[in-house]
Amino acid sequence: MKFTPLTLSAMVCLTSPTIAKDFWLREKPGSITHYFKTSETPVVLCMQGRKVVMQVQADEIKGLLPKTRFFNVPAGRVDKGKAIFEHPTDLTPKIAIDGKPLDDPLPAKAEFNGILTLTYPATDGLAITRTIYPSMTRALVVEDWRLHNIGDKPTSVSARPGRIEKREGDAVVMVWQSQPIQGVDVAPGDSISFHTSTHARLVNEPDLTIDPAAERAARQAVVDAAWTGSGRLETPDPDLNAAYALQKFHVLETPIETYKGVITHNGSLTYSPGVWANDPVEYSSPLFPFFGDAGLNEASMNMYRIWLDHCREHGIDPFPGSFEHAALKLTQRWRGDDAMVLYGLAKFLLFQGDRGAAEEMWPLILFSAESVKRNTRKDGIVASKTDEMEGRYPTGDANLSTSSLAYGGYRLAAHLARSLGKVEAAEFDQRAEQLRKSIESFFGAEVEGFQTYRYYKENTVLRGWILLPLAMDITERQDATLDAMVSDKLWPNRMQGGDILAASDRRETEWGRETYYALRVLFKAGRTEQALDLTQRVVKAQIFGGRGPYPDEDAIDMLCPGSLYPRVFTEGMFGIVPTGMDSFECTPWLPKDWPRMALREVKAFGKTWDIVVERDGNLQKVTITSDGRTMLSQSGPAGKTHKVRFAR
Repeated sequence: MKFTPLTLSAMVCLTSPTIAKDFWLREKPGSITHYFKTSETPVVLCMQGRKVVMQVQADEIKGLLPKTRFFNVPAGRVDKGKAIFEHPTDLTPKIAIDGKPLDDPLPAKAEFNGILTLTYPATDGLAITRTIYPSMTRALVVEDWRLHNIGDKPTSVSARPGRIEKREGDAVVMVWQSQPIQGVDVAPGDSISFHTSTHARLVNEPDLTIDPAAERAARQAVVDAAWTGSGRLETPDPDLNAAYALQKFHVLETPIETYKGVITHNGSLTYSPGVWANDPVEYSSPLFPFFGDAGLNEASMNMYRIWLDHCREHGIDPFPGSFEHAALKLTQRWRGDDAMVLYGLAKFLLFQGDRGAAEEMWPLILFSAESVKRNTRKDGIVASKTDEMEGRYPTGDANLSTSSLAYGGYRLAAHLARSLGKVEAAEFDQRAEQLRKSIESFFGAEVEGFQTYRYYKENTVLRGWILLPLAMDITERQDATLDAMVSDKLWPNRMQGGDILAASDRRETEWGRETYYALRVLFKAGRTEQALDLTQRVVKAQIFGGRGPYPDEDAIDMLCPGSLYPRVFTEGMFGIVPTGMDSFECTPWLPKDWPRMALREVKAFGKTWDIVVERDGNLQKVTITSDGRTMLSQSGPAGKTHKVRFAR
């Protein structure tokens, strides 16, 4: 069978689970659709640009209610207030059809691909659509209105000009304005389009000059990159592919302007433009190089420069954990942040494959590794007052998460050191080996009947993060830990696509980031069919459910845990592990009912390459091509590790 995206989209995945009807439907390639009458749950999603973060809520009762926050107006200023424009329910253009005022329309359908389009019921022979999106570079939100005559006679359309201003402090004003239409006759089959907009500017400056076509084209370019561009996933399951593209889009749109430059950040109205050592560092940045977006990679470097500058100026005691709000003020500490940065940065630099960037960031590798060393106790584990849960759950004075991340970080830093010719490689490997032994001796325990890990010394219940050693390739307790992870004690709602519990004795907190880590480690461990089934269930419930398309425990569309979803495939299903800035190992796991799967135009390691895994009798054939040349073509059983090195 010839392997093409069209062929894959047409195939039916035999193992797709049957759960509740989807909130978001995949009616055509490259977008998702929701019909409002099918659910009382509103559409709620976040869209971002360099100077805009907006949360949109839409339903058939209140209509469209955007809430927009503008950033970095003017450029280089630390925003003391929050420039937020919240649309009232009646803020729509005042349209008249044949002289009769049009009541504020309520939507019937929403379509989203990175740009949100609402379709309204036909009125007086006119079909109305409304498309809303933020500018990718300016403090601006655009709404494109289109009225299409589907009747059999001409219709006169007019719209009054509209304008609302809202001040933020003494310096910034936000302006909503509606473009006027002077009694235009629209013939049957023809359309008329106009726009409204909301922008922020300085009080003493003129309104922005707006080119809706140019703004939409810039946004569409990011949409195209997400759905058909570099680093795309191709499998026989179109739902998995679409979910991957949606999370990829959220990654590509996330860089934001701050007074310290454009950075990657946590996202959402609540947390922008802050950065935490777990969210954009540990969870997200290792994914970025796969997509080959130069602006995204540079924004990641700028984010890491905030850590590097702080460590140089203020030292590493304590190691910084987060820089929050517009001022990027140091806030979190003592969460094992040094281990998070060591792991996330080392993996990002290896996947990026940029020697200049790696040399620049090498001091931050040393800072984070030195902090981990200073916090390593006599018993060999790494001390930390809390973890990324920030005190929501007990962690003792040393937890499994911090030591596991430190182990993984040391291993990756050793690979990076060898690539750069640094003398620290052997020492980092030695520290990692000792830490692995200490993790087993200190944390290895029977917990609730499973030979797995206790999370801290006094811990007696299963915790979601017992999966972290497996994610770092510590496999001594792999089978029992996986059994505990997928048990009713720790993951009771897995068959409904729910998240893992943070702890088995407390049901109030399901933790999405643990869920996507769990899916990855199930694939890494070779539990392919179980991993695929649970991934499909999670995707259906969370990405195509009422709280989708971006999964988030807080329902505010942060970058994480959605950014962890593509890593289920890159590092889980395809098993890609960096071993240098120009080399990697891959251990792919092709599901039994799939003839083939692929990652296309991957940009990791500074190259462009494809990886295709296909059925070869009872074996898997792995083919990796780059620049028209076959780098590897090997067949072997599932679980075989293949090694690849690119020419420098």
